Amino acid sequence: MNDPDIGKIKRATLRPSPTSSIITLIMSLLFLVFGLVFFFSVIGETGEGRGLISFFFLIWVAACLGMAVYSIVNLSSFKKSSPNPAALEVLEIEKENAPAKKEEAAGAKPDFSVRLREIEALRKEGLLTEEEYQRKRKEILDEKW
Repeated sequence: MNDPDIGKIKRATLRPSPTSSIITLIMSLLFLVFGLVFFFSVIGETGEGRGLISFFFLIWVAACLGMAVYSIVNLSSFKKSSPNPAALEVLEIEKENAPAKKEEAAGAKPDFSVRLREIEALRKEGLLTEEEYQRKRKEILDEKW
């Protein structure tokens, strides 16, 4: 409950790991080859419906190339950030800490509403008695806003 990173995260980026990007790149290239073989085998057999098959093929190629390009861009961004090369996780989360507020930098206590919610949660969990809760609540409310 008292996580020091709460309220300090400016941006979290969720992206596939390098291993996942390599697998996606390989699969998208295999799907592209499969699509080419399928297209040319079907187009040679059918006389009608070529327009629909050609339209489907264009969508197929665009999706395969889109996945390949995304994987390459993602892999190249890892070279800049130097991740753990042995990482096998599917996703990687990057955190950027937000600049500290003036009050926090000066060593001030957290926001009144946050502190009131914390003691309310402690009371609901049975970790504070009603008397302790009322006393602490009064202390927080009596502080200078």
